[in-house]
Amino acid sequence: MMMNKNMKYIFLLLCISAISCAQEIKDSSQKTPIVREKIKGYMDKNSNSWICEDSLYITVSAGDSLTQYFTVLKLDTGGKPISMGLINRQGEIIVPFIYDGVYPVFTDSVCQVNKADKLGLVNFEGKEIVAPTYEYIADKAEDGLLRVGMYNLYGMINLKGEIVIPIVYRDAGVANEGMVAVMIEPQRWGYVNHKNEMVVKPEFTYADKFENGKVTLQKADGEEYSVYKDGKVEKN
Repeated sequence: MMMNKNMKYIFLLLCISAISCAQEIKDSSQKTPIVREKIKGYMDKNSNSWICEDSLYITVSAGDSLTQYFTVLKLDTGGKPISMGLINRQGEIIVPFIYDGVYPVFTDSVCQVNKADKLGLVNFEGKEIVAPTYEYIADKAEDGLLRVGMYNLYGMINLKGEIVIPIVYRDAGVANEGMVAVMIEPQRWGYVNHKNEMVVKPEFTYADKFENGKVTLQKADGEEYSVYKDGKVEKN
C-alpha cells in the first residue's frame, strides 16, 4: 500500500515537471518584440508627413491620413544624400537606410528596394529577402508569384524570395490555377507548372490565363486550339 502511494507521488512530480518544461519551451518559442530605432521628429497633420528634427534626415514622401509609411533620405554632414529608408507614422525605421531607393508601400507583405539600379525585396521586419539583383520585379503578386527579370530574361519568385521558375525564358507570365506561361522565343509560348515542368509544349503564338482548367489559343497555322492544364490539346 505504501509503495502505491510513493509511486503516485513520483508520478505526480514527473507530470508537474513535464508541464513546467513544456511551458518553458513554449515561452522560449515566442518571438521577442521588435524594438525599432526611431527618427527624431513628429507627424504633421497638415502635411500628413513625418517632420524630421534631425538635420541628417529629410522625409521625401508625403501622403494622406491612410498613408502608413514614408521614405526618408539620409544625408552626410555636408548635406549630400547617401541613402534612403522607410519609416512608419511613429517615426520607427521599417527599412534600414542602406538603399538608393525604397517604394513607400508594402504590397503582398513585401516592399521593393533598389540599389545600384537593381531591385530587391524586404519584408515587414525590414529583413532583406531578395538582394537587389533584378532589373524588374512585378508590383503585385499573382497566384502567389512575382514576375522577375534580368538580362532580358524572365522567371518567377514566390513571396519568400525563392526562385520558382528560373529566369531563363524570353518572357513569362502567371497563367493562374498553378500554371505559368513561358515564351522560349517570339510566338512560341507554352506552359509550365510551379515545379517548372513543361506541361504544354511551346507551340502557340500567344498565351492567356486558364479558366476552369482550359484556355483557347492559336498556333502558327491560324487555327484555334483548346488547351487543358493536363497538357491535352484539341483543335477546335
